[in-house]
Amino acid sequence: MSTMSSNTVFLLVTTLLAKAAQCNANFPYYFGDFKVSIRNGFSGNIKLEVNCTSFDDDLGRHWLRKGETYSFSFHTDILGTTTWDCRLATQDAPLGTSQLFKCDYDFLKKCDFRECKWDVRDDTEYLLDIPQNKYVRWAHT
Repeated sequence: MSTMSSNTVFLLVTTLLAKAAQCNANFPYYFGDFKVSIRNGFSGNIKLEVNCTSFDDDLGRHWLRKGETYSFSFHTDILGTTTWDCRLATQDAPLGTSQLFKCDYDFLKKCDFRECKWDVRDDTEYLLDIPQNKYVRWAHT
């Protein structure tokens, strides 16, 4: 193998491992095992519909009454590209699609590298910043 080919392979492998490390930041304790919880935090008697999908999974529709929570667990892929997008709606109107899980260090830090807890309220979604023990209004990026 030529030196240039060896360097290219080395850079590719290093890049993939660095990407995977974002979701496996606390290896071996949380090697890719995560949980997402979504709570209906609306102030009125509004039902929340949740339909979460990843690249290869569709968890189906779930209706939550006020105060109810829907949770799911999963194992991230080795490349650290796992995302979960959830379509949110009320019985009256769609609220849109939100990315409620992604392999990003700053995001996962708020989830304490293990569980992302969401509270869907009248104005938007809030993510529990576990290390700070408070919900923060989430601006999706």
